[in-house]
Amino acid sequence: MAVTEIKDSAKLKLELDGGMDGDKQIVKSKTYSKLKVDAANENVYGVAKSLSGLQELPLLKVKKVEEVELLEEI
Repeated sequence: MAVTEIKDSAKLKLELDGGMDGDKQIVKSKTYSKLKVDAANENVYGVAKSLSGLQELPLLKVKKVEEVELLEEI
């Protein structure tokens, strides 16, 4: 059984350092939707680094969240 993947949507998520609560890391996030599904990872990361410079909190992680539809090939 072969399965085909169709990219439906993508989002850019910045995870920011919200400080510590005792020994637990607090993570705040900002999500930007309507990312082009075929955007290159290098370009997405570059935009994320630029956007992180506009934030008050330091950047911890950059995530690209994709939603895909899976179809069975007949």
